[in-house]
Order: sequence, then C-alpha cells, then structure tokens
Amino acid sequence: MNTEELLRLYAMGEREFRQVDLSYRVLRGVDLQAINFSQANLTGADFREIDLTQAILCEANLSQTILIEANLTKANLERAVLYRASLQLVNLSQSILTEADLREANLTEALLYKTSLGKAQLQGAVLNRAILQRTFLRGANLSQAILSQANLQEANLTDADLTGANLRGANLQGAFLVEANLFEASLEEVNLDKAILTGAIMPDGSIYS
Repeated sequence: MNTEELLRLYAMGEREFRQVDLSYRVLRGVDLQAINFSQANLTGADFREIDLTQAILCEANLSQTILIEANLTKANLERAVLYRASLQLVNLSQSILTEADLREANLTEALLYKTSLGKAQLQGAVLNRAILQRTFLRGANLSQAILSQANLQEANLTDADLTGANLRGANLQGAFLVEANLFEASLEEVNLDKAILTGAIMPDGSIYS
C-alpha cells in the first residue's frame, strides 16, 4: 500500500490496516490516532513527528524505523520489534511495550512515564536523560543499556537485568530493584534514596540484603 492510499482511507474513517506493508515509506507529522497497525511491516519507515496516540501496533515490525518526536501515548506495542529504531524525544507515556524488542534502539530524552515494558528486550539501548518515572520494567533486559541521567523514580525494575548498564547520574529514588542484576553496572552519582534493593546483585557481585 502507498501512503496516499492509506491517508485517503484513514480520512474516510478506516482504522484497520493489519499486516500492511509500509516499509521505508515516509509519513512525517501525520495524524493516525487509534490506527491498527498490528503485524504491519513498518521497517525503516520515516514516521518522525507522527501522531499514533492510542494506536495498536502489536507484533508490528518497526526495525530501524524513525519515530523521532512521535506521539505514541497509550499505544499498544506488545511484542513489537523496534530493533535499532530512532525514538529520540518520543512520547510513549502509558503505552504497552510488554515483551517488545528494543535492542540498540535510541530513546534519548524519550518520555516513558508509566509505560509498561515488562520482559522487554532493551540490550544496548540508549536511554540518556529519558523519563521513566513509575515505568514497569519487571523482568526487562537492560544489559549494556545506557541510562545516563535517566529519571527512574519509583520505576519497577524487579528481576530486571542491568548487567553492565551505564546508570551514571540516574535518579532511582524510590525504585524497586528487588533481585535485579546490577553486576558491573556503572552507578556513579546515582540517587538510590529509598530504593528497594533486596536480593539485588550489586556491581561487585555481592548480594544486597
């Protein structure tokens, strides 16, 4: 499907675009709120500044997709693939990314307030200065991720893998890190005030008790 056809159908009220192929297409700054892109192929597409509020993108392929400054508030991206996606300054507040693949994605300064990232794959992802307040990251894999100066206040990182992660200057005040793995993680200048670390593996390999 070409972009002109999609926009025409959307303007007529159509919202169902399951399994559509828009790989490498350009849809900058358009309003596609509440669209259903489940299992769609959006690989390499340019979606910067697009409005996908409350969109459904379950199991969609967004590998290397450009979503800089996009609005994905309350969107459903469960099990979506966002490998190496460009997500700088994206708004993913209250969205669902359970079991999503965000390996090596760039989420610099992204807004992920109350976002659900349970069991998500974030290995090597860049989350510098990202807002992850009250974000659900239980069982997520953040090994080798870069979270410098990220705000993780009251985030749930229970059983998360943060092996080798860079958390320099991050705010983890009141965060839940029960049984999290922080082995070889960088915790310089990190705020751990009121954080719960019971059973966590610390950077030196010791178990916090």
